[in-house]
Amino acid sequence: MDCFYVNLDSAEERRRRLETNFAACKKPGWELFRFAAIDKAYVERNAIPGATMAAEKGCFLSHQILMEQNLGDDKTYLIMEDDAQFGVRTCNLVDMVLKRNSHLDWDILYTDVCIPNVVNMFELLKYRRDLRKKKIEVAYMDLCGVGFAGTTAYIVNGRSKRKVHRALSSYRPIDLPYDLFLRQQAHSGALKIFTLFPFVTTVSDFSDESQIKTAGANSADMAWNMFRKMIWIERNLGRCKSTLELLKETSGKDAPLVEDTAGDEELDAFKILFSSMAAIHA
Repeated sequence: MDCFYVNLDSAEERRRRLETNFAACKKPGWELFRFAAIDKAYVERNAIPGATMAAEKGCFLSHQILMEQNLGDDKTYLIMEDDAQFGVRTCNLVDMVLKRNSHLDWDILYTDVCIPNVVNMFELLKYRRDLRKKKIEVAYMDLCGVGFAGTTAYIVNGRSKRKVHRALSSYRPIDLPYDLFLRQQAHSGALKIFTLFPFVTTVSDFSDESQIKTAGANSADMAWNMFRKMIWIERNLGRCKSTLELLKETSGKDAPLVEDTAGDEELDAFKILFSSMAAIHA
């Protein structure tokens, strides 16, 4: 599968980290290509209309133009932002799921998505545990009606790439950030958007590092990213502990939403996350 990542020329460290991660995890037939992101200077120079900020317009245009450059065939491909992270099983899981579900009708398939609502997070934790009991490794989850955000990593169906590109190119002025535009398209039914669940990619540690420096200002973002890492199919709960403790300290409260978790490492970890989120939004 061809994988494209969007990256500003100035973001050299992000580029290095993503390329190193991909090289360590890729399998034969998977290739990575960089797309030089549209920057704020381009947006301002071309007076791109819309209510969003220049950086958000640049993000929207980057994804649109990337798609425009790949309309000449019917190949399915993956688009990432430069804070995405592969796991050692990502390629095999994606190949397996797409092969087994080739009959399904979808336009965009996320491999990881941000869920910014603590109630939905709790429901998804239960869903993950239910899938494990049923010995279902990865499922398709319809995002129509689900509150979601982010475009860290998603697959564009080769049969739908022109349809998706038309939706993007006809959206002017750009009054919504790219991720919220896709959410609107999913909720209206204009695009069939799903996610693989549990997630088969996640966000890199690069995101945490930049947020931890100003944890008070970004504690909600940090919690959202923590959930994505903890729900990831290749998660390591032990590596999440330091960030969870920081969230706990930042929230200043410890009012668990999940009780009687003693002896259950997963529920113990999520208890801290959910309690911190409840305190953040109190």
